[in-house]
Amino acid sequence: MIEMGTIVVLLNGFYAGLLILLLQRRQPWPRFLATAAVMWMAAMCSLLLLQGYLPPGWEPFARHWLYLPLGVEMMWNLILLPVVVPGIILVVLALSLFRPVTRVAKPMTPEGLSRRKFIYLVAGGAAPAAALGMGVHGMLTRYDLRVREFRVPLAGLPPELEGFKIAHVSDLHSGVFCGPARLRIIRQMANDLKADLVTITGDIINRDMGEFPAALESIQGIESCYGTFLCEGNHDQLPGPGLMVDACRKNNLPFLFNSSAIIPVEGRRIILGGLPWMNTGFEGHPEWVENLFPKRLEGDVRILLAHHPHLFDIAQSADLVLCGHTHGGQIMLNESIGLGPLFFKYWSGSYHRGHTTMIVSNGCGDWFPCRIGAPAEVGLLTLTATKAG
Repeated sequence: MIEMGTIVVLLNGFYAGLLILLLQRRQPWPRFLATAAVMWMAAMCSLLLLQGYLPPGWEPFARHWLYLPLGVEMMWNLILLPVVVPGIILVVLALSLFRPVTRVAKPMTPEGLSRRKFIYLVAGGAAPAAALGMGVHGMLTRYDLRVREFRVPLAGLPPELEGFKIAHVSDLHSGVFCGPARLRIIRQMANDLKADLVTITGDIINRDMGEFPAALESIQGIESCYGTFLCEGNHDQLPGPGLMVDACRKNNLPFLFNSSAIIPVEGRRIILGGLPWMNTGFEGHPEWVENLFPKRLEGDVRILLAHHPHLFDIAQSADLVLCGHTHGGQIMLNESIGLGPLFFKYWSGSYHRGHTTMIVSNGCGDWFPCRIGAPAEVGLLTLTATKAG
């Protein structure tokens, strides 16, 4: 957190300094923009530090009063600032090379100043205005949640399991941006699906165990015939190794941590296996998935719970893989353009390889309070036999 904060503060300093340098190349220029740039930088850095060092127990206050400011800060510092600063640097370099300025005092007529002010305001305020707009969008849509349905064809699915329904919940991120009210909406939606089985594929909390009680209450209120099973996400590791696993098990939540569970269904077996959080180092180790499951019997359905969807590459011994982590790309212009394909091989929806199907959930909570083209969701999966031919 300290390293990230230092980088963000430096980038904001570069932004303010470069913007002022760029403005000074033109005469006249509205000098209040220099003050505005410095004030914006100070506000964004202060909100970052506040969020990073929010005292325990202050989450309800921040959620109620600071949802929008913290959202704007995250849009700016994590999305726009890394693009804006290099952009301004390129503009400054281009002007220095191709348009050297001879500083000559020019009269500041009201008409000319008005026109220039407009141009400067648009150029200097476009990125902060975009951050503000994205923050407002995030605040207005924070309770939006959809049901996304999938029919999952599985080879060799026995008739007893035809139509078996699984509710897929992922990425709760219980915390500042996903509080009790939103968790209740998630719980109610999962219950309305009347699924046979519920799976939660990681990121139960956002950053510390103080956020767990609200998530626990929501999860314990989810109903299904065969129970709710969980696996570990990267945010679940933040409080410390094993703390989330222990907390879930102490509260009788079946947490699959490099382990499996056998669910008898009308004489057949659904076998759930859960991997711990991994984002690298698993390549070339399909045995890690194979070893989770007992010897396959006729009619078995093997389901792998794994937070990171790239684990699909070693999951050929599973029939179905359920993942999250990507938030559907978070910001997508369409199905194939956005942050999803920029950072992930698999980011949303269904993927197939051989006899294995993977479903990647957009998630239903948020650590980053703005979704564009990647709505929060609870999945409803219906198992069906692969048609012959």
